[in-house]
Amino acid sequence: MKKTLIIFLSLVLMLTFAACGEKNGGKSPSESSTPAESVNPPSSKVEADENRYYGIGEAAEANGISITIDGVEPFDYTGMLSRPKDGFEYVKVWFTFKNVSDAPIDSPNKKDLYIIYEEGPTGDDSDMTSEENSKVMSDVADRNERYMKDIELAPGESTGGWMVYQRQTDKSEVTMHYYSGFVNVAPDLRFRFAVE
Repeated sequence: MKKTLIIFLSLVLMLTFAACGEKNGGKSPSESSTPAESVNPPSSKVEADENRYYGIGEAAEANGISITIDGVEPFDYTGMLSRPKDGFEYVKVWFTFKNVSDAPIDSPNKKDLYIIYEEGPTGDDSDMTSEENSKVMSDVADRNERYMKDIELAPGESTGGWMVYQRQTDKSEVTMHYYSGFVNVAPDLRFRFAVE
C-alpha cells in the first residue's frame, strides 16, 4: 500500500513540475513570439517611467487615465471653516482627467491624489489629500469648477476642476502622488512643481 502511494505521489509531482515548467504555453521555440513582437517595453524604460516626475502641463498616463496638472495658485481660505496648520498654506491645484482607454472608466477619486511631505517608497509618507471641509465656500467665484467627485468617463472624454491642498510654506516645490489603488504601494504617477 505504501509503495503504491509513493509511486502515485511521485507521478503527481512529476506531472505538476512538467505542467509548470512550460514557458511558451506548449509552443515550440519556432512558434513562440520573437522579442520584436513582444508588447512589453524594455524593463529600463518601465523603470524610468516609474521614477519620472511630471510637471505642470505634462500629461501623465496610468491605468487608462491621463492626468494633467494644469496650474497651481495660492488659495484664500477666508471662506473655509478651518485654517491651515502652522507652517502650511492652502493652494488650489487645477486638474484635467481624460479617459485614454477603450472602455468607460471612472475619473480619480479626490483621495487618490496626495501631496507628499517626505518622499518614500510608499504613500505612508504622505499626509494630505484634498481638503474635505473646503466644501463650504459660498464666496469663492469659481466654486462650480471645483472637482467634487469621480464620474464615469467614456473613451476620449475628459473632466477637470480644482482641489484645495495644504502645502509646507518652507518648501518651494510640491510633490504629489496618484494612487489608483492602495496607498501602501509605490504610486502610479508622480508630479513635482514649484508654487510661487
